Amino acid sequence: MAEWWSNPEADDSFLQFRERSVRDGVWLSLVTILIVHVYVLVSWDGTNRALIVLLLASALASTYVVSKLPAAAIVRSRWREHFFLAWTLADVALIAAIVAADGGSHSALGAIFFLPLIFGSLSYPPRSVAICGVMCVLAYAVAALLAGGAEADVVGVFSSLLVAAAVMGVSQATNRERQRRELARLSRSDPLTNCLNRRGFTERFEAERSDHVRHGDRPLGLIVIDLDSFKSVNDTQGHAAGDNLLCRVAVALAADLRPSDVLGRLGGDEFAVLLPETGPEELRAAAGRIARQLGLVAAASFGLACLPQDGETAEELHRSADADLYRAKQQRAVAALA
Repeated sequence: MAEWWSNPEADDSFLQFRERSVRDGVWLSLVTILIVHVYVLVSWDGTNRALIVLLLASALASTYVVSKLPAAAIVRSRWREHFFLAWTLADVALIAAIVAADGGSHSALGAIFFLPLIFGSLSYPPRSVAICGVMCVLAYAVAALLAGGAEADVVGVFSSLLVAAAVMGVSQATNRERQRRELARLSRSDPLTNCLNRRGFTERFEAERSDHVRHGDRPLGLIVIDLDSFKSVNDTQGHAAGDNLLCRVAVALAADLRPSDVLGRLGGDEFAVLLPETGPEELRAAAGRIARQLGLVAAASFGLACLPQDGETAEELHRSADADLYRAKQQRAVAALA
C-alpha cells in the first residue's frame, strides 16, 4: 500500500508550492514578453515585425487571463496538471509562431524554447516535464521546417540541446519529487517507533473523517492507548529501556492491524489506532485483539470511540476516547484496591 502522504492531494505544502508557481509563471511570461518586445523594437527592420507585435499582444492578453484565474482552486482541482500542460502548450505554440515569423531556426528567439523547460523542471512533476520537453522539441522542429533559416547541422545541434535540457529537467523533477516525499514522510513520522507522529496521525484522521462525511454510511473507529508501566520503566531502568519498550509496543500494536488501519504515537507513552469502516462492535473486537497482543509486552489502558456515535469531529471523537480511557484507568485502580 502506497504511503498516503506520497499523494500530492494530501500535501498542503505541495499545493501551496504549485499555487506560487502560477504567480511565478505569470511573471516569467511578462518578463519574456518585455524582452522580446525590446528585441523587436531594436531590430524593427527585420521581417514580420507587425505580426510579432500582434503575437506578443495575444501572449500578454493570455498572461493577464491566467493572472486573474483562482490559482488556489486550480491547484486543488483534479484537473491541475491539465491546466499547467494547456498553459505550457499555449506558450510553446506562441513561441513557435514568433520564432517562425522572425526567420525560423535562424532567429535568436529560438532560445526562448528553453524557458518552458526550465520553469517546468522547477515546478512540474516528472511526467509533465517530459511532455513539456516533447512539446518544445516538436515546436522548434515545426518552426524550422516551415520558416527555414539556419543550416541542417545548426538545427540538429539546437534540437539536441533541447532534448538534453528536457532529459535533465525530468531528472531534476524526479529528484525533487523523491525529496519532497521523503521530507513529507519524515515530518509526519515518529523517529523512534517509525509510526505516525501527532501531526501525521491528525492529518490522516482529518482525511478519513472527510471521507466519512462524503460517504456517511462508513463508520470510523478510534482507539487511544496509554501504557501503565512506562514511567516506572523510565525511572528504574533508564530512558534507553523506556525507548526500547516504546519500540516493542509499536511492533506489537502494528502486528494485528489491517493495511487500512493507522497507527500513531501521539507523544510520550500515548498511542492511537484509527480503524476505517469499523463500527462499535467491530471496534470492541479489534481492541480485544490488540489488548491480547500488547499484553505480551506491556500493561496498558484503552479508550474507544466511534464516529458518528461518539462525536462528529476529530476533536469530539478524541475527547470521547480520552474519557473512555480515563474511566478504564479508574476501574482498574478500583479493582486493584478491592
